[in-house]
Amino acid sequence: MIRLLAVLMTATLLGCAAMEATRDPASPFFVIPEGSVIELHQPLEIRPGTARIWLQRGRVAAGHDWYAPSCNLEIRTLDRERSQTVQPGTFVIRRVQQMEEWVELPRPEVQLAAVGFGVGLRLADYDDGGVMGMWRGYHLWLESGEQPDVLRMTCKGAFAPAWEARPPSLDDLRAIFGEIATLHLP
Repeated sequence: MIRLLAVLMTATLLGCAAMEATRDPASPFFVIPEGSVIELHQPLEIRPGTARIWLQRGRVAAGHDWYAPSCNLEIRTLDRERSQTVQPGTFVIRRVQQMEEWVELPRPEVQLAAVGFGVGLRLADYDDGGVMGMWRGYHLWLESGEQPDVLRMTCKGAFAPAWEARPPSLDDLRAIFGEIATLHLP
């Protein structure tokens, strides 16, 4: 009974420490708090036929490098004919939703040759289903009185095996935004 109580108390203390780490901006587990503000400093043009634009390494990117932290700014309206522009302004983060996105990377099939007694040469196919990798990050649901079409910013850490994947840190976000935007914490 005493051992069970000690285990429960230890788990509770570790849980509290982890919760406290999410409040420390220096922690890799820091979660952007609701009420934070993203200040956009320049217009962002969203191409026809899409409803998002990627930011990575301090600039607008045509897509995103899977292996580096990135964010994409999403709008509600898809226009297949014309570009749309998100103007400079401030966007309040009203909700923070943690997310994971899993991807299976297929491995090429490998043919194995085996020689067995009385069987001769035999070929066998082998496929273990590939390697699982993931992104960890969060959806930052945005609100702006001047630009209600702006929906959210989705920020992801680098693509990695599950045991290495982490969401982008505060420093990662600053590097992603560069001169394009600034994140203000409450």
